[in-house]
Amino acid sequence: MPDWLRRVRLVAVVVIMGGAMLYVLSLNFRPPAQMDMLQRTVVETLGPVLHAFRKAAQSMERWVMGYVSLRHVQEENELLKKQRAFLESELVRYQEAFLENQRLRRLLDFRDSLQVETVAAEVVVQNAAGWSRTIIVNKGFRDGVQTDMPVVGDDGVVGYVLDVSERYARVLLLTDRDSAVDALVQRNRARGILGGLDTDTCELRYVRSNQDVRPGDLVVTSGKDGIFPEGLRLGLVKQVTKDPSALFQQIVVVPTVQLSVLQEVLILKSLPNFPVQWLEGTAKE
Repeated sequence: MPDWLRRVRLVAVVVIMGGAMLYVLSLNFRPPAQMDMLQRTVVETLGPVLHAFRKAAQSMERWVMGYVSLRHVQEENELLKKQRAFLESELVRYQEAFLENQRLRRLLDFRDSLQVETVAAEVVVQNAAGWSRTIIVNKGFRDGVQTDMPVVGDDGVVGYVLDVSERYARVLLLTDRDSAVDALVQRNRARGILGGLDTDTCELRYVRSNQDVRPGDLVVTSGKDGIFPEGLRLGLVKQVTKDPSALFQQIVVVPTVQLSVLQEVLILKSLPNFPVQWLEGTAKE
């Protein structure tokens, strides 16, 4: 079929369909009456087509509106997620600041009770789980820190300064096996040497078997080792084992300071005169 004839046929179909639709629309402007044969034929022929077009248009409109609504809900959901994450991070930050403020307040109150020159330091490296149990704090020579200075927390002894650089110092913890602190059982003054046993506990060595030591007894520094002043809290006796054939008891002590979660400490620059409540007070459990 020639192209011009194909174009003519297409134009004719469009004209006929357009005329038919205009004819149907014109029926709305005529007074009501029974349809003639031509009207019925046009309406019956085009009615299903127009109905299908209308249904398709309505479905498309609903799909578009649903998609737009869904996108809007997704965007709101993403925004709410971001806002929630921000608020949760802020809450964590405020909680950390509150806890830090409480720790520093206790440490400052303890420092004031010592009545001695001290250096407050923050723990920057924690190495309390290996063979060598030490921490590194952010104070050194320029802050007046020297080796063998006692290091304490508000709950008791932490350890002593092992070595120092310009801005940092390494502290040997009570739980290190090389640690040795001259100590007393506060209740009966039984004397021994406190050294590290494992990550969380110490051992009070060289206490004779005839000495009365019980679980729950408070162990304090004796002041005889030339490093620690007398009366600093060291730990609580956890377990006592006596062997009738042995000269010394086996005494396990739990430090009063939680060394594994330590964050701030005080370095004592001179030996204080401790108040009675610090020397003879009940240890915090």
